[in-house]
Amino acid sequence: MKNAIWFMLILLLISGCKYNPSNEDIVDTHGQITNLEKFMKFVENVNQGTKDKIRVVRYTTEGDPILHDLEYDGEIITSTTDTTRDEFGTGSVSTATCKSIDVNETDESTDYTLSGCDQTNRDNSILAIWK
Repeated sequence: MKNAIWFMLILLLISGCKYNPSNEDIVDTHGQITNLEKFMKFVENVNQGTKDKIRVVRYTTEGDPILHDLEYDGEIITSTTDTTRDEFGTGSVSTATCKSIDVNETDESTDYTLSGCDQTNRDNSILAIWK
């Protein structure tokens, strides 16, 4: 009985530290993407100059979430990446402003990357869609 209580307490603590994505989030779990249509609409809105914002949640190999908020004001994309929930990452929040989204198609994937950013020392990849 005592072990069961400890187990439940530990389970509660572990589950309390995880991020639960909203129904609006674009979630990439090792190539399995949910709400892809929202992401594609965001890319379309950026290309057309229409304001929009999204959150992309990418899970690491270990299962930790990395949050990537993108807000387009009609001219500039503000990109905020939060790695504070990544046990093996830098544990930081960084923000950059970018001008556009580049699309690079290969035989294996279609990669979406921010371009024209004011910070060059950060990972500007947004999403990879594997074929």
